[in-house]
Amino acid sequence: MAPPQTSQILADLVAKAPDGPVDLEWLLGNLDKRSFGLLLLLLGLLVIIPGIATIATLALLFPAVEMMLGRRAPSFPRVISKRQFDFKRFKRFTIAVSPMLQAIERISRPRWDARHDVIDRLVGLVVFLLAFSAGWPLPLVNVIPGMVVVLIAVAYLQEDGLLLAVAMAAALLCLLGLGFTLWASVSAVTEWMAH
Repeated sequence: MAPPQTSQILADLVAKAPDGPVDLEWLLGNLDKRSFGLLLLLLGLLVIIPGIATIATLALLFPAVEMMLGRRAPSFPRVISKRQFDFKRFKRFTIAVSPMLQAIERISRPRWDARHDVIDRLVGLVVFLLAFSAGWPLPLVNVIPGMVVVLIAVAYLQEDGLLLAVAMAAALLCLLGLGFTLWASVSAVTEWMAH
């Protein structure tokens, strides 16, 4: 049986949200058994949104590490799980990206060949590196890693191995691009200090 559509799960979650701010504990309490995939999707979207990106980037590190360790469900330290954020901004953003998610879903279908535990650990490692790269204090450096995390999460939720391979390639390009930017920045600073 095909997994439920990611955009529909996201719409259902947004519909259940209270009017005021919410915290990660509320999100975890409303996720189903596929909570790692959904959590990566939600945090990937939050990483893109200005004003929420910093806490979301930090929060993204925890499920990534737990996936690498082979854990079955995500958890957070209380100081992060109780940190509230403006869900209205997130709701507006999810409505804006919903057509993009639906377009991906139309061309996506379950194509899952590898063992799930291997995929979990690989996804965890790549998401950890993307979250780490999104935390660098450079303008808009969070946007592309956040978008790649969203793509990885959709592929993971849809159990689409081909889409996951595309997402992993995008992640590699993203990480190489950031590495080159940092190398060029360090080289420029070193050269400036040498004069």
